[in-house]
Amino acid sequence: MEIMSYLPISKRCAAFLATRTGLAQEKEIILTYVIEVLIINLLNICLALLLGFFLGVLPGTVACLVTAFFFRHTAGGAHSNSPWRCGLVTVTVFPLIALLGLHLSFLSQSYIDTISAACVLMGLVKILQSAPVDNPAAPIISPLRRKKLKTGSLIVLLVLVLVLIFLRQSPWPYAQQVSLCLALSVLWISLMLSSYGHRIMAWIDGISIKKERFERR
Repeated sequence: MEIMSYLPISKRCAAFLATRTGLAQEKEIILTYVIEVLIINLLNICLALLLGFFLGVLPGTVACLVTAFFFRHTAGGAHSNSPWRCGLVTVTVFPLIALLGLHLSFLSQSYIDTISAACVLMGLVKILQSAPVDNPAAPIISPLRRKKLKTGSLIVLLVLVLVLIFLRQSPWPYAQQVSLCLALSVLWISLMLSSYGHRIMAWIDGISIKKERFERR
């Protein structure tokens, strides 16, 4: 995890809670980091939804974010060392996946079924092969917990398949778009479970962000 310069609101909230509960300084720093991550995640979700709204793909963006949320908490996947960089990926990738889903939704149903089936099959293979993929900063040590997370990943995938079947029969105008977004999100999760996903995140972590301009202000 790279050294973070915490937001003032994170520091103030952590200091307030630490004073109220009598936390030691070391635990206050951890609490500051937790609050920072929560704020960043909330900001990322809002920005992703806002971008999805402006691109005209809000339902698809919501579908992508929900899919990613459930798989992240079961299958895991490649992580960035910085919450800000992870957030940048969230804000850009999922609205773009939703935009791709919108364009593909104009295909015939047979093509949509083929794309969905291929994405689900890829997800199943990667989950069986790799899930759960843990974070090096917080490795999964317990074999029982690892087994539960893999089972949870398969259950999430099964529920997603049932949703896809339901959407295929649904008269909802966004049904095809949302179903493609769900399927393409599974494809993205599959990438994050693979070595290629780790290479992408490592490349993102390797991008240097110059701070001299901010330090002068």
